[in-house]
Amino acid sequence: MKAHAILVLGLWFVAACSGDDGSSSGNTGGAGGATGGTGGAAGGAGGAMGGASGATGGVGGASGGTGGGSGGASGGAGGTSAAGGTSAGGAGGTSGSGGAPSGKWSMGYYAMWESNAYPVSAIEWSGMTQIAVSFYKPAKQAPLSILGGSAATAKQIVDAAHGAGVKAIASIGGADSEADFKAATSAANIDGFVSALVGLIDSPGYDGIDIDWEPLAPSDHAAVIQIANKVRAARPNALMTIPVGYQNANFPDDLSGYAGIAQVYDQLNVMSYGMSGAWSGWKSWHSSPLFHQEASTPVSIDSTLKLYAAAGVPKAKLGLGIGFYGLCYTPPVTGPAQALQGSSIAASDGTMSYAHIMGQYYDANARKWDAQAKAPYLTFATGHAPDGCSFISYDDAESIAEKGSYLKSQGYGGVIIWEINEGYLASAALKNPLLTAVHDSILK
Repeated sequence: MKAHAILVLGLWFVAACSGDDGSSSGNTGGAGGATGGTGGAAGGAGGAMGGASGATGGVGGASGGTGGGSGGASGGAGGTSAAGGTSAGGAGGTSGSGGAPSGKWSMGYYAMWESNAYPVSAIEWSGMTQIAVSFYKPAKQAPLSILGGSAATAKQIVDAAHGAGVKAIASIGGADSEADFKAATSAANIDGFVSALVGLIDSPGYDGIDIDWEPLAPSDHAAVIQIANKVRAARPNALMTIPVGYQNANFPDDLSGYAGIAQVYDQLNVMSYGMSGAWSGWKSWHSSPLFHQEASTPVSIDSTLKLYAAAGVPKAKLGLGIGFYGLCYTPPVTGPAQALQGSSIAASDGTMSYAHIMGQYYDANARKWDAQAKAPYLTFATGHAPDGCSFISYDDAESIAEKGSYLKSQGYGGVIIWEINEGYLASAALKNPLLTAVHDSILK
């Protein structure tokens, strides 16, 4: 499929010329339909996560988006066992150390371009079993450059993670990385690229590799599988992870190729945040809803995970996503499942961080709970400064607890977080409340 990216309101969308994109919910929507793409959202100094794929809707159609993180690592051949947890840290993962007595994983993405605002010394390790250093740029040979970061900071993170009993993963790619991956995996370049990945495992000592190829088309699956096989041939114990897009329940993709990917990757993690937007045919909806209620709000974690499982991906290798950021809708929308009537998304990933929401918007009287979607939101009668929001969808400790209960009861493997920097409350007594919630609700 040939596609081009369009930057609108800070979110990446893809206008597809034809066909579908397997990275997320592709397929063009017809009359009254809806399609799901992925909308990676920019964060920090040119940083971006979540990629772009999928297709815009037709008349009455809608396109879905996911801002992106990518997954942790556990289970599978050569990896650590999901049943026993991916890393043990402290007594049952007590504060300050990583660990997963529950047997679930938690992969937190660290945005290197935000390291000044979130120093390594401030990381709350108890909420993670893996940390993903984001992003290395795919290239035909070492050294691979780091978006907004340095090799020295990467080494500091790896050492601190290992000291806390947490695995360190090198995340490769990110939003709009397809062209770089295609070049790096050409017949002439792939051995050099894989050698560079193996070099990251050797020094600074990463425990695995995350292939965040975005957008990921079905035609790219063979290369993705080849990368994992070649890395594992050189380093059999390397953890291999890959993010996958959420699905639009109205027009799900053909996911038949993902069973093959699951044979060589330890985790396939759904980028289930930033899932909604002000698109034609849609009503207002949540950033990371556990369930959905109608055709005009056609995305949810539950429906997406069920589709991947039905396509042959083992539940124990599937992870769901938690966003440490939210979506800001403008008036006249004041809550979920409302007609848009001209409302737009004014801010998302990179601006609407959890820290920004708590510092600029949170009011106990404005907070409501959507019992169907299992998600919190803030509601205001008029546009609230500084971004003009009248409806803010986000994750908090209660929704994280619901996600934890859900994945445990359904047999899924764990969670990913995009990105832990956005959850840091520098001036608060509890500086990493969402990571603490992940520890308490998912890893314990």
